[in-house]
Amino acid sequence: MIAAILIAAGPVTAAERMTTTNQSAFACSSWAAWREYGLASLSPRGARASKLCPIRLPSGAKVVVIDEEAGEGASEIRYRGETWFVDNQRLD
Repeated sequence: MIAAILIAAGPVTAAERMTTTNQSAFACSSWAAWREYGLASLSPRGARASKLCPIRLPSGAKVVVIDEEAGEGASEIRYRGETWFVDNQRLD
């Protein structure tokens, strides 16, 4: 019975894939930080780097996509051994 439920639920994790960034992008430590950064970018002042979004990935950076649809346009990636959230439009 349990096996049938697990099979019906589908795969637990999606396959990871290697890709590159097609534009520079700030990487945030959580989805909530990524969302806040995105909202701040719409203000006249714009978004700034912070403790929660500390690094800017250069264009052409090699990353591993963990979850392509982490929510509302974000992708969860692994870059230099750490997990980050970035705008999925900036990934090839």
